[in-house]
Amino acid sequence: MSSPGVDELLDGDTTALGESYRCGAVTPEAVVEHTLARIAERNPAINALAYLDADGARAAAKASARRWAAGTPLSGLDGVPVTVKDSVHTTGMPWRHGCAANRDLPDSTFDAPPAARLKEAGAVILGKTTMPDFGMMAAGVSSLYGITRNPWQLSRNTGGSSAGAGASLAAGIGFGSVGSDIAGSVRLPAGHCGLVALKPTQGRIPHLAPSTMRSAGPMARTVDDVILLYDVLSRPDQRDVWSLAPESGETNREPLYPFGFRIGVLTELVPGYVAADPVAEVVSAAAAALSDGGATVATMPPVFTDTDPYPALDRVFQVRAVAELQSIAADRRDQVHPVIRQWCAPAADFSAADLTRDTEAVARSAEVIRAACAEFDFVLAPVLPMVGFDAEECGADPSQPLGHCGFTAWFNQTGAPASAVCFGFSGGMPVGVQVIGPRFADRAVLRLTKWLENARGFSITWPKPVAAVGGTR
Repeated sequence: MSSPGVDELLDGDTTALGESYRCGAVTPEAVVEHTLARIAERNPAINALAYLDADGARAAAKASARRWAAGTPLSGLDGVPVTVKDSVHTTGMPWRHGCAANRDLPDSTFDAPPAARLKEAGAVILGKTTMPDFGMMAAGVSSLYGITRNPWQLSRNTGGSSAGAGASLAAGIGFGSVGSDIAGSVRLPAGHCGLVALKPTQGRIPHLAPSTMRSAGPMARTVDDVILLYDVLSRPDQRDVWSLAPESGETNREPLYPFGFRIGVLTELVPGYVAADPVAEVVSAAAAALSDGGATVATMPPVFTDTDPYPALDRVFQVRAVAELQSIAADRRDQVHPVIRQWCAPAADFSAADLTRDTEAVARSAEVIRAACAEFDFVLAPVLPMVGFDAEECGADPSQPLGHCGFTAWFNQTGAPASAVCFGFSGGMPVGVQVIGPRFADRAVLRLTKWLENARGFSITWPKPVAAVGGTR
């Protein structure tokens, strides 16, 4: 079992960890060994890790220990245990995209930009976290990995698609994780699991394959740790053609005081698509805190009043999923999760003209929500419209596995930065809120998120999950 001192460090943040490394109170090697012991103890309950690279983590920790002993750490992440999502290519580790049909693919032979930046910073990559098939399900259910469970209540969902990242961090495994977000996939698990996450401005954090709507994003237990990850991950990479020019210096970690800001509160996307009462109450509490801090806070009317824009966006996602399904050998396609196969099946009959029409409709809707948000300096919104759902479920409505992503997905389409932070609990489960800013205002979003983290009035005691008899699948 871990000694109390190291256990306390593992439940803390990277600032305390770095100070302990600097003064020699603990070494990266000891921290990795205690983390591996914690994985053995806690991961069976939550099923968060897709792959564990214990030997690689030990080697990275040994190299880090030499640098700390010499007083030459590479960054604040040097020697810090982290994880990356299954979908982030990392040399020598498997890439399965959550799908049983991919179980025999060869291991990756290159580092995608997020993995490369973590290694350059000296971080210790423990391994990979679970995700649903193709990343096209906002839930912790996979044909390959089974069910990933929420450490707060094992009967509840983690959200997705960065499901294992959310579960592992809430269970105290590692200090940060890199997920990816195409419709809310770092913010949704953060909301389900009580974490902090950032979906950055598109291009701010390079990733492969380059995308105008999917971003890699940092996840952690505190805003400061997300900021540290952000500063490392946002370094440019020429392999991503959308990669933005680097920002100067490091992110200011002082909270951004809201005095004088105009803040919109968005709790209804279309008439009837509203946050449930427990979620609305938490958003209202965050809005009240911002108002008390001197912000001008205004409730936004429904953004879309004529028609629901989601069906067109859902069809665009269906096309993406069916294209990946068709890339798999025909005799293996039945290994893809049946919910994904059934949901995307109609897209096999869509024409190129159909996709063009839907893409253009999505672009028009994205402009509607961008214009509505542009009236404010920041927008406050729910992460989820409800307080989660059962662990075995593939979504709030399994026939639309991304259907509950309305409050998150549109900010992938506008390219705006959006964070998630826990601001309350309901029935013992975390409830998160989003902070959305204009494009390129990632640092301001993070600093305002830190102000909310400080203003929420409670500290989080993280769960220590224990496996039930019979496993987690």
